Amino acid sequence: MFHRVLVPLDGSPQADMILSYVSRLARHLNMAVTLLAVSDSHAASTSARPQGNLERQLRATGKRLTAESVQATTAVVTGRPVQEILRVAEGQGCDLIVLLTSTDHPGGQGILGRVTDKLFHISHTPMLLIPPQSGEPPDARQRLITTLIVPLDGSPHAEAALPYVEDLCEALSAEIMLVRAVPFGGAYIDEKSPLTGEVDASRYLEGVAAKLRAGGFAVQTRVLGRQPVDYIVDLARQTPQSLIVLTTHGRSALARWFVGSVVEGIVRGAEGPVLVIPRQFSQQHAAKLAELLAQTPLFAELTQDDLEHLAETARIRTYQRAEVIVREGEPATGCFTIASGRVEVLKGAQGSPPVVLATLGAGDFFGEMAVIDDHPRSATVRALDETECVAIRRADFLEILQRRPQIATRLLPILVRRLRQAEARGTE
Repeated sequence: MFHRVLVPLDGSPQADMILSYVSRLARHLNMAVTLLAVSDSHAASTSARPQGNLERQLRATGKRLTAESVQATTAVVTGRPVQEILRVAEGQGCDLIVLLTSTDHPGGQGILGRVTDKLFHISHTPMLLIPPQSGEPPDARQRLITTLIVPLDGSPHAEAALPYVEDLCEALSAEIMLVRAVPFGGAYIDEKSPLTGEVDASRYLEGVAAKLRAGGFAVQTRVLGRQPVDYIVDLARQTPQSLIVLTTHGRSALARWFVGSVVEGIVRGAEGPVLVIPRQFSQQHAAKLAELLAQTPLFAELTQDDLEHLAETARIRTYQRAEVIVREGEPATGCFTIASGRVEVLKGAQGSPPVVLATLGAGDFFGEMAVIDDHPRSATVRALDETECVAIRRADFLEILQRRPQIATRLLPILVRRLRQAEARGTE
């Protein structure tokens, strides 16, 4: 998910207020933080802060975050703010940028925020945008985020937000609220029946929700026959500790999620934080997953096109040392490919010492029999180190096989061979 966050600061009181939010989020997500100050080489000398003041202020802020158990580094650069923010984000491998949408800083930012506005339109890195009115330090006694509001329009592009939503929900113990606005409700049947467009939207959302619930997530769905911007902004306002998560450049017949329309309207109107995931970033994420899958014997014979379609359904999961990934006797819901780290496969009757059947590392896979049946797990798999896995849920895998049966044809000999090996050793 997100591993390093870049936080540009301009010295304004409003910008400093987001640090409490960033600190708590970084601890929840185990993210490193880079604090950045840009001395604008094109700003007037009367509004530019001396370089020494910027460095001292940033160091003090970094020490404060370090004292709060956040891994924080600082950087002060000179140049055009937008270009420097993008350059530092890329150079330091930041996969999230946190920005206040506007400030009173005299160097400053306009209605959406001069710098934020430009970054919003050109950045390929996800951005967490926080309005000044929500920048008050969060009460440490309250959960930081309780609900992720996810606008969907029926397109795969909008659904590209879901892998990030799932990871955030796991880390924050939050629930998911899937929403779809239907400005034009469709055909009228009778006064007791909802309009056909609303029926189709509800059916679609429930289909997405069913997959998420199968993964253990708490999910609500909402459909309303209103313009999406007003509806989503109002819904977020009425939902305390919420975070709107959406992607750019998804399209459908009823709505178009692209910069300059719905996404921009939500960002401009929201009174709480909004996480915007550019389409380019989700494509890069899918490409990374496809590359990992290609290194696995189970999927090595698939074409690049097959791998990319499969990667759209995959999720990256991180497990800590000694954490159980799958447990013997539990329902089997999918398979895992190890991207990094090591796991051990254990089998044994309850109450007796388990027997170690195998130790697996990067490139190995397990749970693949769960892809073709729904029998309980026949062994426990536990992380020996911090381990990253590419997980594919059975429901997603079966759906992709229905759409692309050639994948099943290529996988069948491998799965049969694995089944025989599993039967020989008494494991899955």
